[in-house]
Amino acid sequence: MNVRKAGPKDILGLMKLEETCFGTEKFSENTLMAFLMRDDAFALVAESRGAVVGAALCLYSESRSEGRIASVAVLKGYRRKGVATRLLRESEAAFAERGARTFGLEVDVANDPAIALYLKHGYSLRAIVRDYYGAGRHAFVMEKVMQTKKRKVSVRPS
Repeated sequence: MNVRKAGPKDILGLMKLEETCFGTEKFSENTLMAFLMRDDAFALVAESRGAVVGAALCLYSESRSEGRIASVAVLKGYRRKGVATRLLRESEAAFAERGARTFGLEVDVANDPAIALYLKHGYSLRAIVRDYYGAGRHAFVMEKVMQTKKRKVSVRPS
């Protein structure tokens, strides 16, 4: 499996992934193209045998030094095989290269596998947003703060 930055040639694979994973709640083609074309956004794809099997759609706010993961999607046959973990790590690395100090996301409170993945990778629950995904479908707001390198401080006796 290969993870790489997506480009316009990946739009059909991304659309198919969105349809398969999210059905009527999928992002539109225009929204997907925005992730591919905007300076403050990017998409990563996980490929297997030339086919898109997973993706992460990401946004970056320079003014807030924050990366936001809008979506992580993996085809059923590729789940629990490390695909989402790779996408998450690669997204965080791309955010860090841009100077992000925090990473955030929203996740359906009923999506136990995704919540477990994010907790495992250092995200913490910050809030709940009621009806985020529609009436009665709430979201957890999760956040990960980048660890800064601790500096050694030398103290000389006076």
